[in-house]
Amino acid sequence: MQLVSIIGAHDSLRFAEIEAHLPTASTSTISKRLDEFEEAGIVSRTQYNEIPPRVEYALTDEGDEIRSRLEPLLEWATANS
Repeated sequence: MQLVSIIGAHDSLRFAEIEAHLPTASTSTISKRLDEFEEAGIVSRTQYNEIPPRVEYALTDEGDEIRSRLEPLLEWATANS
């Protein structure tokens, strides 16, 4: 839920920026979740042919819909914890 919310709060994010928002999550866990979300059609991955290589992640329309439904739940959890 947090990952979808973080990516959705921005137009797109690079991997290191996502990591900075999730300091307690391991690199491999974030990478695995991004792969799973991409496969599920929630996140899009854009690779730019630059040196150094650049990859950006963004929510798809489906991912944005999921985010809009998760936001009230996350707000409630924050207010009640």
